[in-house]
Amino acid sequence: MKHLKLIIMVALAALLIVIAQGVANAGPKAVKIGEVTCIKRMIGGNDVIPIIRIDDPENPFISIYVSQVTSGAWLAMADPSNSSIATRLTGKIPLDASGKQIINKTTNLNIGHFRKSIGSKVMKIARWYDHGKNVLVYVVYTTKAFDGSAKHSLSVVPLGIH
Repeated sequence: MKHLKLIIMVALAALLIVIAQGVANAGPKAVKIGEVTCIKRMIGGNDVIPIIRIDDPENPFISIYVSQVTSGAWLAMADPSNSSIATRLTGKIPLDASGKQIINKTTNLNIGHFRKSIGSKVMKIARWYDHGKNVLVYVVYTTKAFDGSAKHSLSVVPLGIH
């Protein structure tokens, strides 16, 4: 009976790890640029910081670079909330017939999101337009149904003289 319980627990743990990896990778189309190992463990997996690029879906001439800690620990149910963001103008801003820039300046509170746990923890990217300075402002943050995190990072893309 004891062996059966142990076998069931090991099988359940393996299933949870597979599910967690699949859920953690869900989100917008992202291109992995590289990664570094930040915590090495003798037993279990290492924690890594993958660096990914996402293009703003409504302004594809802006690239969003995000780094986030991914836990490699056995039975890790969630990744840490630590993340960083940098945004850059990486293409030409299109012009309309009169020569005016075509930019989506609407507030978008969900440019992209990535699951960080089996439960409700999600890393999100939001965008705002600052009319006074003609810049797009991006923030990356993590939400959770209960006991969320205030960890976040901010980046700004100037859009030229208005």
